[in-house]
Formats: sequence, structure tokens, C-alpha cells
Amino acid sequence: MSKVGTLAWATKTNGILSRGEYLGLHKQLITLQLKELRAWFSSKGFGRSRPLDFDVDALVIPDSNIARHADELVRDLSSEPLHSHCVRTYVWGYLLGKQAGLNFDPELLYVASILHDLGLVEPHIQRSSCACFAVTGAQKAEEFLLAADWDRGKISKVFEAISLHLNLDVRAEIHFAEAQMLANGAHLDVVGSHYRRLSKQTIDGVIRRFPRDGFLADIKGQIDNPHHPWTRATMLNGIGFSRLASGNPLNKHQVECHGNL
Repeated sequence: MSKVGTLAWATKTNGILSRGEYLGLHKQLITLQLKELRAWFSSKGFGRSRPLDFDVDALVIPDSNIARHADELVRDLSSEPLHSHCVRTYVWGYLLGKQAGLNFDPELLYVASILHDLGLVEPHIQRSSCACFAVTGAQKAEEFLLAADWDRGKISKVFEAISLHLNLDVRAEIHFAEAQMLANGAHLDVVGSHYRRLSKQTIDGVIRRFPRDGFLADIKGQIDNPHHPWTRATMLNGIGFSRLASGNPLNKHQVECHGNL
């Protein structure tokens, strides 16, 4: 399994891929497509896995001191669509973790989710031409959490989960549950990956409670900023990120629930 995205890799490379790593990430795309095919079969009644049906109104957002302070930081630095994306990343990740039967720390998942796009906000986005924005975001999250004197072990997990989230295939058995959940939650909100793992009622419940107002235009604009040519962001652009974001099935739910994108 590739070391791309791990804390050790990020510290050594600042998120710049070697040629072999760049090609290896394309193999993850094939793995993701196979997983999506299996999820499609399951949604049609084949296989043992079934889409999760969950009462979204019963889902609790963590409200510890560190969770509130992290949320305040992101509200201050981010656009409203980007902040709401970070909240939905937690919600989708939580639900997909439940569907996968994972054991996880909700506070750790929330803190990682709410901070995961710090590399896309000013002034940190200015580093994207020379570093990976996910690694920059992990570094800024680490700085914030160290200043708050949070648990060092949890800080390392937040760093790694954020740095890993641009990988297309992040597995709990290779890394840890919260890393898989953050990546899958972000991927679902942005391009619709893992969509079939949740019931329509569950998805509508999320969109009604946590609208995606303005998110499509906002995230396409963020990713369209210049990025170093040997980063995962550039690779994602190369495989059609804007097209995938525009074709995200969540866009239809947003229009049906709220009448706008």
C-alpha cells in the first residue's frame, strides 16, 4: 500500500509526488471504481451490504471545547459554502462509518473534518503552487491543536487524516477508522463517491439539515487555483474533477430539497 498521505510521507515531501507515486494513485482510481460497482450491486439487492437508513435529526454534532474552537477558526477563515462542506464531511463520514461498521471517536473525526480544508483558505492557499494543499492544511491544523494543548496522539491522527484525504482509497485497516471516514465523507460531498451506500431518505435528511448552498461553484473555484504540477490536486484535475463535481448526484438532492445549487 502506498505511503502517500501519511504523516511521515508528508513531513518528508511536503506533499510533492514522485513519478511512481503519481502513477500509483491512478491505480487507486481503479480500486475506487470497483468499490462503486460493488455498492451499485448492493443497492440493487445483491450481496450482503445494504444502504444505511439513518435518522439524521438524531445525529449529534460534537460540542466539546476543542470542537467549538475548531469550528470558530474555520468560520472565521472560510467562505460559508466551504465551512458547511467541512461540517457535511463529518456527517457523511459518520454515516459511512456506521454503514461500514467502524468503531471511531466522534470528536476526533469532527475536529479532523472541520479543519481538513485549511489549506484552501487565505493565506494558506498561496502555498499551493509549491506544496500540496492537504499537507499545508494538516500542518496548520497541527499548529492550531498544539496551541490548544490537545492530546498529542489525537493531533497526529488529525494530521494524517487530513493529509490522506486526497487519496482515492483510504482504508481503516491500513490507517485508522477516522482517516477512512474523513476521506469518504469529503469524496461523497465533492464528487458523489460512496453515494449508493446511504438510502435516499438518509441523503435527503442530510441535505435538508445541512444545505449545499453555493458549494459547487465554491469548490470548483478553489480547486481551479494553480497547484504544483506534482500534487494530488493536479492529478484530480487531470482526471476530470470539475466534471465529476458537476455530475455529483447530491446536486439533484440539493435542487429537490432547496430549489438551488
